[in-house]
Amino acid sequence: MAPSLKSVYQQRVAKLIYRRGVTHLRHQSYGKAVAALTLAIEKGFVPSAQAQVMRGISQLQLGDTAGAIADFEVVINAAANSSEELSKPESSPLELSSQAPAEVSLDIPLAQAYHHRGQLRSQSGDAAGALADWSAAIAYWPRYPEPYYNRALAHLEQEKHRQALADFGSAIAADQTFAKAYLCRGNLRHQLGDTAGAIADWELAVCNDFTLEDAKQKLANSQQVAYDAELSDLLAAPLALKDLSVKVQHSGAQLSVHIYRAVGTGVNYYTLPDLIREHLVPMQLSGVSHFQLVGHVEGIRRSEWNQSYDLYKGLPCPPSNWQAAFSALMLFPPFGIPAFIQAAQVKDFYKKGKYIEALSASKAVKGLCVAGGITLGFFTLLPLGYAAYDSMKEEPTFQVSKQLTESNKTPYQEIFED
Repeated sequence: MAPSLKSVYQQRVAKLIYRRGVTHLRHQSYGKAVAALTLAIEKGFVPSAQAQVMRGISQLQLGDTAGAIADFEVVINAAANSSEELSKPESSPLELSSQAPAEVSLDIPLAQAYHHRGQLRSQSGDAAGALADWSAAIAYWPRYPEPYYNRALAHLEQEKHRQALADFGSAIAADQTFAKAYLCRGNLRHQLGDTAGAIADWELAVCNDFTLEDAKQKLANSQQVAYDAELSDLLAAPLALKDLSVKVQHSGAQLSVHIYRAVGTGVNYYTLPDLIREHLVPMQLSGVSHFQLVGHVEGIRRSEWNQSYDLYKGLPCPPSNWQAAFSALMLFPPFGIPAFIQAAQVKDFYKKGKYIEALSASKAVKGLCVAGGITLGFFTLLPLGYAAYDSMKEEPTFQVSKQLTESNKTPYQEIFED
């Protein structure tokens, strides 16, 4: 039987009211959203479960936990009493979670109702009930990322790391911009010893949400650890020849080089600074000007040596390369001017103890000279190349221009030329 004109009109009105309620919800006007969604339900909006869930979410934001639970349970109970659920009375949320997604029909409002009720159960301390609800939500909507994420956090609390990793992975597969899931999976991977996987997850977390300070801090810490390990490995081999072990820590403009020796092993702390410089100076560590040499005896807490040294002590001042600066000025003045500025800064940096900056300025002068020569060559060869190309044409451009000029001469010009 075809619906009457009146019922069609009422449905359209209810739909418009529902859309107004959803708009209020998106703009965080939760009181107005509850009022509009309530009116939509009273007007007979179909599907009513969708409006019920949206009203429950709005009430949840207003702090009306009882009202929110009531709305979610209306949807859940209606589904339980449907003909499909009656035909399978033995099914429960826990059993639904073990079924393949294809065995459960897709029902987004019902999945949302289970998910939000699961959150409320978790907040009230009902961990088992929360897990059951999140599993049911996943069963009804397998591409729903939030229940996977919440279930993974619950598994973490129970130290079920394998299940937590799997759920974090499913949440990310459902929403590849889920920054918090990347962050938590990275934390778990780091805890399990997968440093490379943790760093990759933290990078993706920051890429998807740059406000995640926790992820940025963990990335910075991991990069610092990797940097310190690289420097420690660099010094490990030469110091191992002296039966010494080493650990390097970088902090600001200084390195802390901790040397460890066994009881009975001799060490000459006066020659070690030169050995350390020999291997660290070629690295040209940016921003590092000093290192602290700290000597330890294994098994003794108090250090036996603690002195600070200039990392670049005794190194000659890099050349200012004035000749290259003059060449750059002659070849291409726009590059020559900054070359002069860099050349003038070399000795100034060196006197202030900024060896790396002085070395960079010296190299910059040469680079600007080379760049000026290349630029000049380009602008010189470009017209020559065009002239060569033009000469290979049947009617060169210059010849055609000459003919056009001659054809445009006046009789008086021809008389004077004669």
